[in-house]
Amino acid sequence: MHMKTALLASDDVHSLAWMQEAIAPLDISVTTCRLADVGPALSAGGIDVVVIDAGRSPEVFTSVVERSASEGCETRLVLLVEREALGNLRLPVRVPSDFMVRGGVAGELAARVRALVWPGEERLSREVLRVEDLTVDLATYQVRIGTQPVEFTYLEYALFVFMLTHPNRVYSREVLLKRVWGTDYLGGARTVDVHVRRVRAKLGPEVARRLETVRNVGYLWRA
Repeated sequence: MHMKTALLASDDVHSLAWMQEAIAPLDISVTTCRLADVGPALSAGGIDVVVIDAGRSPEVFTSVVERSASEGCETRLVLLVEREALGNLRLPVRVPSDFMVRGGVAGELAARVRALVWPGEERLSREVLRVEDLTVDLATYQVRIGTQPVEFTYLEYALFVFMLTHPNRVYSREVLLKRVWGTDYLGGARTVDVHVRRVRAKLGPEVARRLETVRNVGYLWRA
């Protein structure tokens, strides 16, 4: 199995440096190019994920990646966009893709790249995560607060870890059902609320405050 390869595209050297630093902890090889060279770079093949500093014109680069996909390129796409571009943002249908608003934290970009490159695995470069006095061992599925174990059910744990590894982005109940429960789940979206309440109760107030409710939208983990 070949090492995964990321193509980072920007005309700004500072943005390129930030993107490289953000995904450096991942087990992934990185190449860079200018925005005008995205199409030729994808045509050359061997790119598992392309991260494009799209600014206010994400539709231009969406079209480039879609055209490459129609020619047989198998890649995934992450767009970095300005907040002003969100109103008209359209992600490609045929290409696994995601986006983040410029100005976000490096960990968010790494999480989005990781989720696209290793779908279903959500790999982290570190096997152990720590939030205040809470420790999550991703290899053994163990959660502790201090020295005390936290006894999650499987779905409570899956929901908690998904939110923890996808910080600073709001997820609707419907999206959480798809990502955590699976596409074949037939229950109502309110089951997410029930599981969130249980997770918060088990985490305790200091850590639980990070799992925020966004009214009429869904939930967010505040890193």
